[in-house]
Amino acid sequence: MQGGVFDFQDNEEPALVNPTATAYQFYITDLESRLGAYAPGLAEQLMGLGRSYRDQGLFEEAVTVFKRAVHLSRINNGLNDAAQIPVLEQLIQTLISSGEYEAADERQYYLYRLQQRLYSAGDPQLTAAMMRRAKWEQQAYALSVGEESFNRLLTMWQLYSTVVNTIAQTQGGGSMLLLEPLNGMVETQYLIAAYDGKASTSIQFGEAGSGDPDVERFNLIQVNNFRQGQAVLSAIRDVLRANENEASSKSTEALIDLGDWMLWHGKIRSAQEIYREAWAELSLKPDAEGLLNHHFGSPQLVPTLSGAHRDLEAPEAIQGYAELSYAVNSRGRVYDLELVSNQPGEATPDADPNTLMRRLQRKLFRPRFDNGEPADTVNITKRYAY
Repeated sequence: MQGGVFDFQDNEEPALVNPTATAYQFYITDLESRLGAYAPGLAEQLMGLGRSYRDQGLFEEAVTVFKRAVHLSRINNGLNDAAQIPVLEQLIQTLISSGEYEAADERQYYLYRLQQRLYSAGDPQLTAAMMRRAKWEQQAYALSVGEESFNRLLTMWQLYSTVVNTIAQTQGGGSMLLLEPLNGMVETQYLIAAYDGKASTSIQFGEAGSGDPDVERFNLIQVNNFRQGQAVLSAIRDVLRANENEASSKSTEALIDLGDWMLWHGKIRSAQEIYREAWAELSLKPDAEGLLNHHFGSPQLVPTLSGAHRDLEAPEAIQGYAELSYAVNSRGRVYDLELVSNQPGEATPDADPNTLMRRLQRKLFRPRFDNGEPADTVNITKRYAY
């Protein structure tokens, strides 16, 4: 057909010119009619159709098509063939986009097991697979998907640790490739520090001798939480210092993160000493004024790492808005907390901001610094959703 979507010549397969959903459907139908339901190349065209559906927000249709593509790939190439990996990744992405987290979790598990069978230890593709799995575990933990939370935290720590060891052995201890998994380890340690044990009564009181090896391993990580987090943050600073020039502030920012870790664990004096050291380092940088103002110009809720805390974010169902006034002392504690105004939603006229206020009262802040010393900050007024 000249001037159309397809160009048929001498019974050759049609050349796909315009990859719309209709075009993919037409091409798939042609392949099936000529070469059967398991035609070579059919899985690839199904994947294209699935992407087209997903881009249009047709998630149910996309999932159905991707599942068929995975099935065909296994039949044509074998259960352990790498050809199904990109199809599985597309399926997982679609399941996540449609909110089917449990199903996505099952597919993530299968994908990782497949990659373990395909790639040997030290293979960059297996290292990348470990990072993707660890990031999914972190996302699933935030969403409270499926299994007990402590298992996800344990898996995250083990995967990130393995990636760090692999990169250090193959690239050297100063490789910048270490930063991503090291940061993942820090975020994991913050989550472990905040873990309250409610998901598993067997570890709630940290008792030894439970008989469950995963519980024992997690207990050990909890006991060593402060030391391990401190070691990882120091390693991040070492990597940055080995790779930066004098004008860079990245290693000093890692030092500030170490101070935040100290503060989080109640080691106020150690935190303040580290902050003073960071202040002195930033004072020597070309953009000293801007850097000092950014990091120490106002109280900062700790930890500042995006994946490490889940409090004081706007809830999915907002009941109202509260304007709060408070102060933060030189030790990072909130005081003089007052409700300035409360604006409940129309559907929640009796909404109460007291829970929000209690959460804020318990939070820790990196204090404001004035001339290199921690200082109180008063008359802070902010509006929060609750």
